[in-house]
Amino acid sequence: MSYDFVLFETDGDPGNARISKSPLTERIDYADPATTPVLESLATGLADELPDGITLDDDSPIQLTGDRCLYVATNYNDADATAAWLTTVAIDYGLGLADMNSDAILLFGDEDTDAVVQTDSFFSPGFSAYGLPHLLLEVLRLKDSKVPYLRVTRAADDAHFIQTLYRPGEKNWLVEYRAGAGSTAQGTIVKTPKDVISLIRDWFDGAEGFGNDREWADVEE
Repeated sequence: MSYDFVLFETDGDPGNARISKSPLTERIDYADPATTPVLESLATGLADELPDGITLDDDSPIQLTGDRCLYVATNYNDADATAAWLTTVAIDYGLGLADMNSDAILLFGDEDTDAVVQTDSFFSPGFSAYGLPHLLLEVLRLKDSKVPYLRVTRAADDAHFIQTLYRPGEKNWLVEYRAGAGSTAQGTIVKTPKDVISLIRDWFDGAEGFGNDREWADVEE
């Protein structure tokens, strides 16, 4: 049994972090065939870049499919190593990456590696504006089994971060950020995911006046 991934050209916001609820399903399986020079190059050359320790599926492991998608089928036991390898490929070529067996979009195609993103069940080596709303939704879905948090950390300095924690009892979000090792973390409470997204986007973009419309308090560490 193979473990399947799909590299894809992004069309923008995929609508969901789960493939089965995203238009990506239509693109992979039902759309009129279309491709790009990047995907064609990967289709012919990707197997030659296969890292040691990864075994691809025996039957057509790499093939173009659907609308600007590239299937990569690997050995089930090598799924984690293959995901790590394809993550690097996707970042290098500005592609999205889907894990078909887990019904999850791992990369959305607009990742900026100036920051990394982490939840209790997910790590990405880049910040995705397309993916942020959908990752927050996944945080909410998993609140009964996982710690419902999301953290964005500057890759160059992990003392620069912004993070949010959903508080089920209060039905609100705690947002905290820190501006470096010499500063004190600041926290505020917001009501909606939209508020969280706005703060995280402004922080990541270095927006002038970030958080000026909020009341912040020192956070004990």
